[in-house]
Amino acid sequence: MSSGVHPDVKGLIFDLDTFAVHDGPGIRMAVYLKGCQLGCRWCHSPESISPQPELIFVRDRCALCGACAAVCVRGVHRVDASGHTLNRTDCIVCGQCVAGCPTGALALRGEVVSASDIVERAVRMRPFFDHSGGGVTLTGGEVTCQLDFARAVLAGCKSRGVQTAIETNGACPWDHLAQLLPYSDLVLYDLKLMDDEEHRRWTGASNRQVLENAAKLKSHNVQIRVPLIPGITDTDENLAAVFAFMRRAGLRRVSLLPYNASAAAKYEWLDLPFEIRAEAQSPERLDALLAMARAAGLEAALS
Repeated sequence: MSSGVHPDVKGLIFDLDTFAVHDGPGIRMAVYLKGCQLGCRWCHSPESISPQPELIFVRDRCALCGACAAVCVRGVHRVDASGHTLNRTDCIVCGQCVAGCPTGALALRGEVVSASDIVERAVRMRPFFDHSGGGVTLTGGEVTCQLDFARAVLAGCKSRGVQTAIETNGACPWDHLAQLLPYSDLVLYDLKLMDDEEHRRWTGASNRQVLENAAKLKSHNVQIRVPLIPGITDTDENLAAVFAFMRRAGLRRVSLLPYNASAAAKYEWLDLPFEIRAEAQSPERLDALLAMARAAGLEAALS
């Protein structure tokens, strides 16, 4: 492993999918890192945004048995005739209630793992990767928010012959992203909104750094990814601007991500509001957006 990269550095992940097929070519092991510097109001994984472990509560699984209240030392669970309430303000996310819940209504999102553990799991999957052209993808959250951990996993995988990919929103200093590029065979790079004011409105941050970093990636193996959020990012105006920027920057591959309405349930699990109430794009609309991208001279696909 390269000098300065420590294989036992720890990271916080909220999920690990050993047979992912949408995060790069072939069969992938997708590692979902916790923590993101953006706060996209449509985020499909709201449990990825906080850099700390979180408790999720799936209410329709709750049997109102009171087992969680019996073991909680902070008294954050209240179960009575009116139902089950959870005081998140006083919760320290210790996991005692999760262990005591017989129905799986409670769960933790956030597990500390070492880079070497992730690498070893990836190595065991090499037969699947080699057969399908797959590998490991670090996604999130945001990969640059856990820079040392991400670099260690990527370097370890590369040293063991495992192909690597990262997914990033690019909203980070260039030198952070640059530290991961030598170990990344593929960069999946998110572009959301080209208008800076709209980007601030919907993600909580400017897109200036995002665009500056994207323009520096021309010499790397990059696929731009655009989440199609109805009425926000999927407008003709925004997509035309995205495609024009890509041409100017020498970026030729784009993947369009159709809207997935299933995220609403995850917000309920965290007692968070979800304001994006929309229908997924029709097949005809998706075909039209692909045609728009291809007319701009881009290699376009749906993901």
